[in-house]
Amino acid sequence: MTEEQFQILLDTLLEQNVLLKRVVQLLESTEQAAPNYQIDLANFPQFNWAGIGATVEKFDPDGAAVVTWRGHQYLRRSAQNKFKPAIWFSRAIGKDDNGENQYERLITFKELAAAEPLPEKVSGRLG
Repeated sequence: MTEEQFQILLDTLLEQNVLLKRVVQLLESTEQAAPNYQIDLANFPQFNWAGIGATVEKFDPDGAAVVTWRGHQYLRRSAQNKFKPAIWFSRAIGKDDNGENQYERLITFKELAAAEPLPEKVSGRLG
């Protein structure tokens, strides 16, 4: 490889590096809505937060109380009402047209329904 070819290669690699840094900056600045994962309530005590990219910031006697995901903090919530038992982690993301707080959920722990059997036309094709 000649000195000129080497310089062209080096310039190209440096330009690609600049472009990749811009892509990373754009991706990091793009807001992604929290996924609201649905996990069985029984898994809450030993849940692997790192598995979803979250970090527990605060524990209390009931377990994880505050978690951080993609730079945002989500607080543990649980309602005392007629609905089935559930724990979820949410954060306020603004207000709607009526001035009511809007929330997004990172994860919900609840009793999950059993899967329904597959219809014969599907199960028959599985082997």
